[in-house]
Amino acid sequence: MRFNLLGAVSLTAMFVSMPAVAQDSGAPTSQETAEQTSDTGGDIIVTGVRQSLERAAEVKRNAVQVVDSIVATDIGKLPDPTVAAALQRVPGIQVQNDRNNELSTVRIRGLTDILTTVNGREVATTTGRGFDLQDVPAEALARIDAYKSQTADQIEGGVAGTLDLRLNRPFSFRDPTLVLTARQNYATIADASNPQFGILAAGKTDTSIGEIGALVNVTYSRAENIRSVTNLGERRYSGGTPLNVPGLLVPQVLRNMPDVGDVKRFQANAALQWQVTPSLQFYADGLYTYFRSTTGFAGFNPQPFTNNSRISEITASDYCFDARVNAGGTNPTIVNNVDPDTGEATQTLQPFTVQRVCELKSARFDNVVINQNSSSEDVTQKNKMVAGGFNFEQDRAKLTLDVAYQTSRSFLQNFNAEVGQRVPTVFVEFDDNNGPSFTIDPSIPLSSTNVSLRNSINQNYTLGEGNLLQARLDGEYEVGGILPKVKAGLRYARREARFQEVRQTNTVQSIGFGNIGTPTEANARLISSLGLSPDFLSVIGVAPRLNGGAPFLGVNPDYLRSERGRNELRALFNLPLRQPDFDPTKEFNAEEATYAGYVEGSYEIPLGSLTLDGVVGTRVIRTERTIAGFERTGSTFSPVVAKTSDTDILPSATARLQFPGSFQTRLTYSRSIRRPDFASLNPTESLTLVGNVFLLNTGTRGNPDLRPQKSDSIDLTAEYYFPSGYVAVTGYYRSIKDRVVSSNTQETIDGLNYLISSPRNVGSVDLKGIEVSAQYFFDFLPGALSGFGVQGAFTLADSTIKGDDPLSGNPLVGVSKYNYTAGLLYDKKGLSARLIWTFRSKYINGDNTGGVALRPFDPAREDEAYVPVFLSYVRPAGRLDFSVGYDVTDALRLDIGGTNILRNKTSTYWGDKRVVFQLNGDETVYSIGARVKF
Repeated sequence: MRFNLLGAVSLTAMFVSMPAVAQDSGAPTSQETAEQTSDTGGDIIVTGVRQSLERAAEVKRNAVQVVDSIVATDIGKLPDPTVAAALQRVPGIQVQNDRNNELSTVRIRGLTDILTTVNGREVATTTGRGFDLQDVPAEALARIDAYKSQTADQIEGGVAGTLDLRLNRPFSFRDPTLVLTARQNYATIADASNPQFGILAAGKTDTSIGEIGALVNVTYSRAENIRSVTNLGERRYSGGTPLNVPGLLVPQVLRNMPDVGDVKRFQANAALQWQVTPSLQFYADGLYTYFRSTTGFAGFNPQPFTNNSRISEITASDYCFDARVNAGGTNPTIVNNVDPDTGEATQTLQPFTVQRVCELKSARFDNVVINQNSSSEDVTQKNKMVAGGFNFEQDRAKLTLDVAYQTSRSFLQNFNAEVGQRVPTVFVEFDDNNGPSFTIDPSIPLSSTNVSLRNSINQNYTLGEGNLLQARLDGEYEVGGILPKVKAGLRYARREARFQEVRQTNTVQSIGFGNIGTPTEANARLISSLGLSPDFLSVIGVAPRLNGGAPFLGVNPDYLRSERGRNELRALFNLPLRQPDFDPTKEFNAEEATYAGYVEGSYEIPLGSLTLDGVVGTRVIRTERTIAGFERTGSTFSPVVAKTSDTDILPSATARLQFPGSFQTRLTYSRSIRRPDFASLNPTESLTLVGNVFLLNTGTRGNPDLRPQKSDSIDLTAEYYFPSGYVAVTGYYRSIKDRVVSSNTQETIDGLNYLISSPRNVGSVDLKGIEVSAQYFFDFLPGALSGFGVQGAFTLADSTIKGDDPLSGNPLVGVSKYNYTAGLLYDKKGLSARLIWTFRSKYINGDNTGGVALRPFDPAREDEAYVPVFLSYVRPAGRLDFSVGYDVTDALRLDIGGTNILRNKTSTYWGDKRVVFQLNGDETVYSIGARVKF
């Protein structure tokens, strides 16, 4: 076969779809699902949505454990820009929108503790245990396998499960192949058209030294984004200065702060395969990902409690309660104090009175200051991986060696300047169609006359770097009889990670009067008096609920991202004209080595007309870890080194009972672990000083005493497969010990109050539920009607925190009790279409017990140590997506699609569901695309 020359090819069309080519088994792995795919010889062609779904059903049916898959056209049939967007339709998987207005944060049965692999190899982002799926565009993948239970031959590390991202390899294609794709995506909130391109070239040739294949796959996309955000800050008591009207709950800050920016993605992967002999194959793979997000918030935020503000035209709601109120009008909390001389820790509850408070329906605020600040957040992440190895197979023996090296780097720059102005009046409706709305003189948002530099400028830089070297040797021998084969393997992995950071806040009070003018009021300087460049201010966003949606002025993010702009502000504050040096007391370095081995045997027992098969195995892991950082005692930072080592034994077993026909049931048991990420173990504090007096200073601190999470899980399934679809029911139970959760406490550090977030272990968690999934095509209908089909899935996830932890009795953060999808399908004579509705129920967003927001309390609890648990919840937006594609010829396919076409929104609320906190506008995207295949 002639070798297909690989080269860079560009296409300037405005259309794209996923290449309708499929995957082989990827890099060698001993996972059974991969074997089932490779047994077909690697020549897999997937062309229709129905064939794609049927291939995924085959993977599910033949796997030895509980697994769901998405194959190439299942991803490409909808305009899924991210892996998370593709996974949202998989049973048991939940996702949520991020600030880039993209679906992210994948959860398997409500848990985020997921191990991610690429072609069977572990990948991780800098100092974390997980991998940022946002870095890999969905169109680069051939298949995704979601493993919900573990076998001994799989890499440990996922309490929730494992996601294996499969890339194409050259021996998957019969003929030389060149696929060009392009798409134009239109985002309605951002009002922007965004391009997306891809090229895949592959071929193989026979030579005197064997068959050689090569593949190159490159993708690029850019997306401007706006996520509208309206936020009502922590509720405070209105009876004190300056409002002096008792009995009301008033937010400390009223925020219109859309997240505005863009995202760029570039991905390239390449593969070589060399079939030396029928028994021996060598291979090499490479992967590079580049992700850059410039999304930062842009705020138009009234502050009701600024000096001399007034409140009038009050309409209170009927939602009232008794609350503890401290002298500052906020919730009294237990404050952790440290004696600066002795280092001794003490705890005190702030003094308080009990007040009756009511939520507001509407009110007018006069003479208030509005902050018009912006954040120039700029995050760049790069991942590189090179890998290689060989497969040897002869007679009844198989041997695989795979070696890989990955580097990961993430650099965050956030330069923030706060400006604002005092305005005569703002009228606020607090619950206008599930969110607040604001009315103001329309001339104010775009006027710069009275805008001043206020509060502070902030320089935050964070650099995370990590590398991972891994090698594994897997062997297999076919025994025969009721014990078909035995597998064993060894794995070595070494991780290194480094974290550096600087957070610098300079308040406006630090500016000398000199040549920059006198202040117009305390702690503010008129912009017109500072001599800054004209592009310092610009229109930075649209406040979604300001006068029905109005643009407003603020600090230009492009100015803040430029060294020219940064240095102009640094000079104003008499700071060095460069990035501040990283703070050595914020740095930590981590090293970790793991040694793993496993033995696994399969069995197959005839039981009359039935067959019982499965695997039984054990994995043993030795982990050795060193973390070096700094620990604060009083006001002194001292170097600290923590060394830990542990040995874990992870047994697993599966049993599948196959009945005559197409029914089967399976029972699986596995034990899995999740090690804490390095940042969670690091004792060093990261503190953020907030210049705004109405917002609390914040910080994070790791916990070097965190223990790994361990889970014992049981899955029981009943599955029925038939030519036009399948029905599957899965019941699952997980008992998780030492679950890690994070919460906030207030601490006084160097005389300032901080809200510190820190992780801890809770005793145990039970997670149980049921998954139901099905797909069916109506083959019995006549003619074109036989192309219709349906697809659906429902998941129940019931979680409970046990023991004497303050959160005992509550569900886990992020776990929705209900999650379902329902879809209408069509696939006939080159026309395919899909309409899918996806929904998840509310979930706990965070534990705000240590925060300042007022909340109800139990008067029967009179002990001083009592602080009511206070949780925030999210009501996710259901999503309706569609796609329609048509094969014009064998080489050309056109498609259109849309996501979140009902323009639903996500809302967040505090404590009781009647206290609205935040409303987010989830993006709606329409796309048109084409694929050309040669």
